[in-house]
Formats: sequence, C-alpha cells, structure tokens
Amino acid sequence: MTINEFRSYPNCSDYTDEQAANIIQTLEKLAIILFDFTCQQNGMIIDNQVVIKQNEKNNVKLAA
Repeated sequence: MTINEFRSYPNCSDYTDEQAANIIQTLEKLAIILFDFTCQQNGMIIDNQVVIKQNEKNNVKLAA
C-alpha cells in the first residue's frame, strides 16, 4: 500500500508522510502475523505457491 492509497481511506488524510508510513508498516506486520497464525491453526503451509495441507488422517495433499 502506498501513502496515497492509505490516505484515500476515511479519516486517514491528515496523517504526515512519516505517520502514514509507520501505520502502513505496522499493518503489513499485523497481516503477516495473522496469516502465519491462520496457517498454523488450519495446518496449512504455503511456500513457493505449493499448498500442503494435512487432513485429520495425516494424509498429505499437494496442490499447485
């Protein structure tokens, strides 16, 4: 997300460039944390566009 894209959201137009950049960086970090947590909770690992998911019987399924 760019600073201009960020400022296009309601109530976000008054932030300085530095504040907007810090908020964007924080949101990106939060997105990574949430993505990793979701993958751990659902047993999914996504790497190099290959999805590996173990079902309840511990069978491994690959999808590309």
